[in-house]
Amino acid sequence: MNPDHNVARCGSGYRSGNDSGRRVAPVASLLAIVLTCALPQAWAQKATAEETLKSATETAKKIREATGSKPAPEPIPAGNPCDILSSGDVQRAFPGVKAGERSKRLEEYGITECAWKGPSGQVVLVAQESTSKGTVKEDAMGMAQGFTDPFSQESLKNVRFESFSDVGTPAMGFVEKKDPKRGILGDGAMLFMRNGERTISLGSSELAQRERGAALKTLGELGKAASKRLK
Repeated sequence: MNPDHNVARCGSGYRSGNDSGRRVAPVASLLAIVLTCALPQAWAQKATAEETLKSATETAKKIREATGSKPAPEPIPAGNPCDILSSGDVQRAFPGVKAGERSKRLEEYGITECAWKGPSGQVVLVAQESTSKGTVKEDAMGMAQGFTDPFSQESLKNVRFESFSDVGTPAMGFVEKKDPKRGILGDGAMLFMRNGERTISLGSSELAQRERGAALKTLGELGKAASKRLK
């Protein structure tokens, strides 16, 4: 996909300056734009891990150039993001998965990230940790916009958001398969957990291919394991 198309779609309504009729994106909004645009669209294309990384990185760069914003000044979370989940936790959810690999592509925005690849080399799970304001509901709805038709007011309403009360910390997410008739443009399974301003998100396009009830259960189990990081 042309990166310019990504910016046009995801960055609509966000421009620098004082253009009449358009909202101005504060620097803090760049984090949400990058998360919403870069990951879901790469997953929706079922790209290779390398293509996903390249696409997301180029999208982030173009958004930054278009808005004139700078990377977030706050430091990245301490610790290795690949320790958010143990190898056993990930193996139970994705048998045959390889060891997690840390990516630094979003660290200039204050986000640490780890990706786990399946036997075929495709990314099956991504974990991110950051510090931000807001609620898990806002996090989940913001990310879901990256999977839905931006020209349909009903598309976001078709995403079934779920609260995970047994995770041990405020948590919300969704599991949806691509369904253009409902305005859902890509496969996605995501969970957001928060303790104060500390946030962990888990995302997997592979989970979205499973039966929804089973996928939600697996997402919740991964969430329980990951939430210990927020204690």
